[in-house]
Amino acid sequence: MVDLDRRAFLKLFAASSGCYAFSAASVPFISALACADTATGIYHFPQGLASGDPQSDAIILWTRVAPVSHTTESHDEPINIHVQVSETEDFATLLIERSIRASPVNDHTVRIYIADLKPDTRYFYRFRAGTDFSALTGRTRTAPTAENTRSVNYAFVSCQNFEQGYFSALRRLVNDDIATDNERQIEFVLHLGDFIYEHTGDVPETETPTRQLGPLPDGSVPWVPDGTRPWWQSGGQAPETVRDYRFLYKTYLSDPDLQAARARFPFIHTWDDHEFTNDAWQSHDTYFGDGEPAQPRKVAANQAWFEFIPALLSEVPAFFGLESAANDFKPTQVYRSPMGQPDGELLHQGADNLKAINSMTIYRAFSWGALLDLIITDLRSYRSQPVLNEEMKAFLKGAPVPPVRIIKLLDAGRIANEGSPPATLEYAERSIENPRVSSPPGTHMGGPQKKWFKQAMKNSTARWRIWGNSVPALSMRLDFSNLPFVGLENGYLGTDAWQGYPSELNELMKFLRDEKINNVISCTGDYHAHAAGLLPVDPDAEKLEYSAVEIATCAISSGSMFSGAERISRSNDFFRHMVVIEDGDTIRENFNNTVVNGLRSGILTNYTNSPFVGNLFRNERASPGLCYLDSNAHGFALVAVHESRVDIELVNVGDVTNQAGSKGPPVLRRTRFSVPSWSGNGSPALEGPTFDGIPSFPYGPASG
Repeated sequence: MVDLDRRAFLKLFAASSGCYAFSAASVPFISALACADTATGIYHFPQGLASGDPQSDAIILWTRVAPVSHTTESHDEPINIHVQVSETEDFATLLIERSIRASPVNDHTVRIYIADLKPDTRYFYRFRAGTDFSALTGRTRTAPTAENTRSVNYAFVSCQNFEQGYFSALRRLVNDDIATDNERQIEFVLHLGDFIYEHTGDVPETETPTRQLGPLPDGSVPWVPDGTRPWWQSGGQAPETVRDYRFLYKTYLSDPDLQAARARFPFIHTWDDHEFTNDAWQSHDTYFGDGEPAQPRKVAANQAWFEFIPALLSEVPAFFGLESAANDFKPTQVYRSPMGQPDGELLHQGADNLKAINSMTIYRAFSWGALLDLIITDLRSYRSQPVLNEEMKAFLKGAPVPPVRIIKLLDAGRIANEGSPPATLEYAERSIENPRVSSPPGTHMGGPQKKWFKQAMKNSTARWRIWGNSVPALSMRLDFSNLPFVGLENGYLGTDAWQGYPSELNELMKFLRDEKINNVISCTGDYHAHAAGLLPVDPDAEKLEYSAVEIATCAISSGSMFSGAERISRSNDFFRHMVVIEDGDTIRENFNNTVVNGLRSGILTNYTNSPFVGNLFRNERASPGLCYLDSNAHGFALVAVHESRVDIELVNVGDVTNQAGSKGPPVLRRTRFSVPSWSGNGSPALEGPTFDGIPSFPYGPASG
């Protein structure tokens, strides 16, 4: 720890409900626990155990305890448990053995800060209640000190929908790591959000859920299909209370593969939308139409996240002189009320909105030796209202995807057209008053976080800066303007990620270029596809300049990008040619080709059944900067950080709708990239892909 007295920190951490803080002993000792005079099988730890946010001298531990005999929420008494920490898996000698109390106030969860540990060291931990030990032994690791120049290995994951698939990709991650040489084993897992999916029945109504989830203890009125939400099952519910969100975490954490991964690796978390509500912005939901304020749900979601996710928030060490803004969850009473008017940074000033989003702050930064600084952002709590509302959707009726031109004009607000925004918007011989002609440009981060992010990037002294970025910044478009006689504009494949906030993304990329902040890699998820590419300063400039590299991981279990596109394409022959190539019972993912290389390439590849012919007509700027897409994937990403390069491996385990065996699912393909370091006025580069296994279509020798 730096810039904070150790004793003061421990006192502050332990002030939060359910939180404890202890210092490790300087000399190992033998356990003093006497066997309780009770039978075994009284207590268990049904959600396993976990560790998180490693420091060079500290770690957060977590568990939840429950009586075996209670299968409902009725147990309302505190439970005494013990935590043990050792440098050896047999726990022959201990560094920590302390008694703590799991309170029903926190759903019997505990968060324990262990201080005064050795840097770059593996530790083992476990919990005991009565005579019952946790079924799993936890294994964690502290960070190396700032002077340590060794290579760093980590994984990153995203999007685990309980009902859409099994978490067997995590079993493959764990088993592969066990079989890996010690010096190449994973040191932490970066989880980029959608740890839970809040709406039960979040499975296309034409499909059968892989696993059942629900009903929620309180929950909204069960969904009755009416043709407007074909992605929800009959009876689906949204959470309303903290009991609902706790139920979701407890159910998700009952999964043995998720438990095994959390037991083996320390996790570093941010959230995306589904930890609160789909397509969330500030404390607002978007289920129906433009949605409605949902401040009580935001507070309930924050509380449950804090109870079940081990994260160091309050009193995080300063990051090379930059004070942390993160803070633990603070209980607060809020009501569903109007959002209020936005301020100059588009933060809505309604009292309940401000109290809800300020009940917890999670953006923060970590160092991992001399090679790696990790900067974690929150891209939901402060983002401005999306520009693509119901009125704008009606205006753009007939556009197959949101037009780039319109979204950029709306997002830029008063700075559009170099400060001369159009008073009206024109599309398909229709016009509408520009609703954002006098508004500030949209924001994904919010003003204070953006200022912090820029300063963190400037202050970072590591060789590499890794951005924990919950939603993609890579451009993914359909270049309709490249098709003759169609009369359509280029459009974004969705605007819920950075494509809905292009002006701020351009600002950040320009900042990195102008400040000569190099060796920046964005690690992202959310889109349920493996992807890789370069982030341009301005994707629509005549000459492209690049500031960073982005690698996107696919989902652990949520439906793939390709499966969604394929399902939509069944009712449109033109779109289907862009998405799939059908050869008997074989379907190939032409969608990869269409998004990366353009519509002409996709359509010609389909009609000729030849990626070589399609490649002759590729549009290098179809999705500016996007180099690779594997849209039909489930799995994870592995990263090895070295002094002169970063190596990335995208692991695709294929279908996850059936249970895998004890060895985990087979790997369909491993796709590898390398990013050489760059400095000064240099530009990022991406080397690859190379493949182990079957290359994703249209890559490989057949692509020409």
